[in-house]
Amino acid sequence: MSERQRIALHYALYKIEAVLLKGDRYECCCCGKSSRRFLSHGNLGLRRNIKCPHCLSLERTRILCMYIRNEVFKDTEKPLKVLHFAPVKGLKDFLRQSPYVGDYRDADLNPNVATYQVDITQIPYEDNSFDLIICSHILYCVPEDRKAMQEIHRVLRPGGRALIVDTIEGDTTRELGHLSKKELQEVYGDEATCRVYGRDITEILGSYGLKANIIDYVKQLSPEFIEKECLSDAFDAEIIDCIKQ
Repeated sequence: MSERQRIALHYALYKIEAVLLKGDRYECCCCGKSSRRFLSHGNLGLRRNIKCPHCLSLERTRILCMYIRNEVFKDTEKPLKVLHFAPVKGLKDFLRQSPYVGDYRDADLNPNVATYQVDITQIPYEDNSFDLIICSHILYCVPEDRKAMQEIHRVLRPGGRALIVDTIEGDTTRELGHLSKKELQEVYGDEATCRVYGRDITEILGSYGLKANIIDYVKQLSPEFIEKECLSDAFDAEIIDCIKQ
């Protein structure tokens, strides 16, 4: 069985589970569907009731979806051209179907999980090509992350936005090249981890022409919405909103 077939089977099995969880207690803003509970998920410890059984979105994806809907689309005067790295199903479907998006391109280094095979450090598009770039939990595992930042800046149009989501701990970014794959897996849950960003990521991005602000958007959502969307224990959900200067 090919990787693409395994992925298709994976989604098919979740569709069965979604039927078994039919209900209306919780709702996903990405796909608009409801369930009596969400699924569990976690690499370093199982977190319960966080993954939508219909589109598999996690809390950070639903928060990002609401941020795009409320804070990005509200300023849209014409349909956006969007480049979405490492797309997850729920957000990908939401963007594809949105009237605010005119040209949507999902991209990944792995050709089995996206339409376009793209290396984020060598983006095969012309300068000033996109209005919006989405990059969620990618840069931490890119060895040449600074090159990726340069490329994001290059293909964004002037005034365009990049939404970056990544783990942020402390004030200073820590490179982890000295750790073994086993240590990275045990401590960070991913042997591909190259670094953990600190809040100085805004300065790093700024040095490449991206004016960045860290947004803890869940704090701007209503308690009722947080409860309905299962966002009370949101993990790795801060959004780095960048504007190309």
